Amino acid sequence: MNIRFEKVVEESTILNPMNNFAPETHTVEFREDPLTGQTCSVNLTMIEKKMKLPTMFDESQLKGVVEKTREGCFMCPENVDKVTPKYPAEILPEGRLHGIEATLFPNMFSISKFSAVVALKSHYLKLNEYSPDILSDAFIVALQFIKKIHKVDPSAEFAAIGCNCLFCAGGSVTHPHIHVFVGEVPFNYVKTSLEASKKYFDEHSTNYWDDLIEVERKGKERYLGNIGNIDWLVPFAPSGAHEVQAIIKDKSNFMECTEDDVKALAQGLSKVLKYYGDQGIYCFNYIIYSGPLGKRIEYSRLGLKVVSRYYLPPANVSDITWRQKLGER
Repeated sequence: MNIRFEKVVEESTILNPMNNFAPETHTVEFREDPLTGQTCSVNLTMIEKKMKLPTMFDESQLKGVVEKTREGCFMCPENVDKVTPKYPAEILPEGRLHGIEATLFPNMFSISKFSAVVALKSHYLKLNEYSPDILSDAFIVALQFIKKIHKVDPSAEFAAIGCNCLFCAGGSVTHPHIHVFVGEVPFNYVKTSLEASKKYFDEHSTNYWDDLIEVERKGKERYLGNIGNIDWLVPFAPSGAHEVQAIIKDKSNFMECTEDDVKALAQGLSKVLKYYGDQGIYCFNYIIYSGPLGKRIEYSRLGLKVVSRYYLPPANVSDITWRQKLGER
């Protein structure tokens, strides 16, 4: 197999004031992404001892914010069709798109050629309440939008779906929603991955993502399993805490994606978010990325990356969103 998992192991020792200043040594691995060569650091001692950041999270504070923002929320079902913008008829004849659990409308402040928001019905969802049905309906609406937009404007060939759950994950409101971007310029992660995947394909005549699934499945250390046409694994060089990655087999862009793919993706992501919730995590980011729309590229694969985010005192906010965390690095 042509994939190599390269790492450098270092040790760091301090005198811990929380343990009578006894010596404490941490093992840190600097890991290199097998595809892009980008590096990250992983503290194995923290993982092995199940150490967590001192977040001092106040759940009652979150409940107060949820209730305070419920009245007059522009994303709630009773308001969404009254106060949110619509697309011009030449772009989207319907103006907005509606699913069973989700409504899509233009972002008031676009940051791509076509920038949309998909609002869910519920004003707030705990992580174990993101059911496969809720997630798949939102994804189906987003996918309908992407396919419609690409037919209207074929030059808009790069699309991404992303989410900032709550304030410390870069969210601006409590109401659950996702973003859909369609434009002419890819995010850095997509651009870098496409270039590196092509280089790998040219050198080895095989698809990197297919090879990665095979080697991770055999190794069993980071492979989590598969649902339908999708394999789930923990990246060797993660972008953030608790990162999980999904790879959709034989699909290189959103135009090739089927409703069955979407439902399988939603089922897997729902399991990941439930795990996050069981670990006391309240916030997350994810990105669903794609190769250029309408172009079958043998070295590319459609995929998802999801990471947990933490409340940090005292303000519990962050200006880092899923775009900077997962897309633009």
